[in-house]
Amino acid sequence: MQRRLLPNIPALLAIDAVARTGSFTAAARDLSLTQGAVSRQVAQLEGQLGVALVRRGARAATLTEAGAAYARRARAALDLLGQGAMEALGQAPERGLKLAILPTFGTRWLMPRIPRFVRRHPEVTLHFATRIGRFDLVAEGVDAAIHSGRGDWPGARLTLLMEERVMPVAAPGAAGVAGAPLLALNSRPTGWADWWGLTGRAGGAPAPAMRFEQVSTLAQAAAAGMGVALMPGFLIRPELESGALVPLGEEVPSGYGYYFVEPEGRVKPAVAQFRDWIVTETDRDVVV
Repeated sequence: MQRRLLPNIPALLAIDAVARTGSFTAAARDLSLTQGAVSRQVAQLEGQLGVALVRRGARAATLTEAGAAYARRARAALDLLGQGAMEALGQAPERGLKLAILPTFGTRWLMPRIPRFVRRHPEVTLHFATRIGRFDLVAEGVDAAIHSGRGDWPGARLTLLMEERVMPVAAPGAAGVAGAPLLALNSRPTGWADWWGLTGRAGGAPAPAMRFEQVSTLAQAAAAGMGVALMPGFLIRPELESGALVPLGEEVPSGYGYYFVEPEGRVKPAVAQFRDWIVTETDRDVVV
């Protein structure tokens, strides 16, 4: 590698901060520098490489394709340098894992099982963040995520944990699906139409009366008698077992799944350890 292409540490910190925060102003706050200082470091790096890394806007800074790739490498290089410094000081680097989880999946399915992972890997420090939908893992400093979708996440490697199956549920006393207000998740825009077709019902599915962001809120609305909700059964077991919600029709595949998501390329050992563990958990639990 030509020495002239090797960056200095302030430049790596600058491009990493811009990638994580999305603006020079926020990056400057993150690094306790002026906005101009961060901008000069990035400009110096661009001049050194001879390629544009950042598109500068009035309120935001977006990475070019080359910039996003370089920022991922910069983050990895900074992590390695930090680990090397701790090893030189005779300290074991922190085996941290920042995991983005879905709210209801996290609280109802994952958290009761986490003690088993902790017992198996006490050296790994877990940090949880809540996310719904796709996002930039590297830019947000997240090591891995649990995601619900159709298996499409550009720039990431996905491991299928379980297929999703859904059924209509409502509060006790509901007459049925036909004619009732339909409740749905924002992330499942075709859910009711798919269920209607898979169960062979005549006519098209009516448009949902209300849409919700989270499974837990949707379950609460259905239990309160606001309508019939299409939901994955394994996430509402407490409501089904207590009788707060009752099934009103067949359970069918939704076409969605739950995935373990990690960045492409080299990942932390803790990411691989968590991936292997959660795959084992889903295999033993048989929730589909």
